[in-house]
Amino acid sequence: MPTLQPDWDALPNPFRLIDTNRATTGHISGRNTDIRNIIISSQSAIILTGAPLIGKSTLIRYLNETLQGHHTTTTWSWRDEDDLAILRQKINLDQRYFVQIDLASLSHTNNLYQTFIQTCIDTLWQLHQLEHAANLTELKGLRDLLRAMTQCYPEARYFIMLDAIERFSPEIRFSDTARSSDLTHQEYALSVLNHSGIIRTLVDLLDEFANFGVILCIASLPRPSMIDQFVHVSADLARFTTTTLQCFTWNDTATFLAQQPEDFGADWSQAFRNLGGNEIFTKREQEWIREQAGTHPYILHQLCWRMFHFKQIYASSYQEWREATEDLQKELIESVNERITPFLSLHWKRLQEVLSKSSPETNTAFQSFLSSFKQRHTTETISETNWGGAGKELRYILSNEGLLRYDPLRPIHYPGAILRNYLLQRTQPKPQAYKAGATTSHAYWLTITLPEQPRKRLQLSALEYGLMKLLLQSPGKCSEEELMKAAWGETIEKARFTQRLHQLRKKLKEHSQNNVLITNQYGGQYSLKHAEWLYLE
Repeated sequence: MPTLQPDWDALPNPFRLIDTNRATTGHISGRNTDIRNIIISSQSAIILTGAPLIGKSTLIRYLNETLQGHHTTTTWSWRDEDDLAILRQKINLDQRYFVQIDLASLSHTNNLYQTFIQTCIDTLWQLHQLEHAANLTELKGLRDLLRAMTQCYPEARYFIMLDAIERFSPEIRFSDTARSSDLTHQEYALSVLNHSGIIRTLVDLLDEFANFGVILCIASLPRPSMIDQFVHVSADLARFTTTTLQCFTWNDTATFLAQQPEDFGADWSQAFRNLGGNEIFTKREQEWIREQAGTHPYILHQLCWRMFHFKQIYASSYQEWREATEDLQKELIESVNERITPFLSLHWKRLQEVLSKSSPETNTAFQSFLSSFKQRHTTETISETNWGGAGKELRYILSNEGLLRYDPLRPIHYPGAILRNYLLQRTQPKPQAYKAGATTSHAYWLTITLPEQPRKRLQLSALEYGLMKLLLQSPGKCSEEELMKAAWGETIEKARFTQRLHQLRKKLKEHSQNNVLITNQYGGQYSLKHAEWLYLE
């Protein structure tokens, strides 16, 4: 009788819910620091803003969804995260409640205000189900409910969360909120909430009940400052303070990647260990993922999902949960880059828009900042001098657009290699096609500085300059196609490319004491060794 092999393919991918608008992966949200900041804050009226795919809706759902089973012992909650244990010693987290009001469900109502009030009553009542506060209606009923909850649970605090304002499209129209060409969908929705009386009522409740809070979640616009985010603001909306949701912190990212099988539930953990698995990602794999993805939630989730998927395929072939090889990592990066191309394109489009609204000084500083990405690693931090010199406007853009995480008095890490390389590629000049026999008065020079050796200047052809420029920008890996387009402006015959690259390698070797500077890698890839010795003029 044949021996049954472990069925790795049947094991669900624990990172399968990679859409940051849908769910949080495992028992580690990556938002420990942000949750703590909200909990300990004395602010009751908060506008939570964030760039696309930064994980704003994910955080809202994580805070809210588990409340449905909060009183059961089998449901995981944000309160159970280990890193909140210290906070639990000071605050009764069981008395902190976050409930989401689905604005989309209110879009087709005939009476927006009354439907909103009744939805708040029904949602809040579910938390404690107080019999003497049942079947309440209208604003008086909402006040009575909050008053009863305060009397029964004096230490509790309740936050109503309104998410995805930009997707709120009510059918009703108010005479002074007619859609205008200068209003975004989000600004129009805020105007409707304001003129319907909803914002006014929420502010009144904030004044009346110390245990009541509101979190208004909006998508941040590509603007160079926080002031530019809000143009049409009412006096009531001015009562809110703004918090920008950024990337994960460095430590929260490390915790997220170090999740153990048990963090994905007892059933999944048991199935994983029965197949022979021990740790999901080894320490070296965790470090590699963090180097590639940095701390951006969307890229991080995508890379984790694909890494697990690739390892799963590998395990199905070898019947062993192995550490990812270098070849697997190369294929993984190519796969992830293809999957997140729409996100990267949107990211670049937003950067272009925000820079078009910025000062010339900020544009110059941005280009300089991108240049500093070259040959940097995510483990490195930006010096206080460079960060301070970037200027207030650029500092806001970098953090608001999700390039990096900035917290006062905390180290600031460079973005991950995927985002760094993409931005560097987009900012490099478009290659000029090389024509055989063409002459130019422009001279290209390469300076070679070997350790403890005098400098040497080596003249390059236009083709050689194009090849060296790309190799210096991406010394870790360049494909044949990328190198062809950088030098010739198009894909050419491989034999022609190989011959020209061989000549360049030979020239470099002769002028660098026989050091092989351009090396071949598996799969038609090339890398540049000792890039720090070379400088293009």
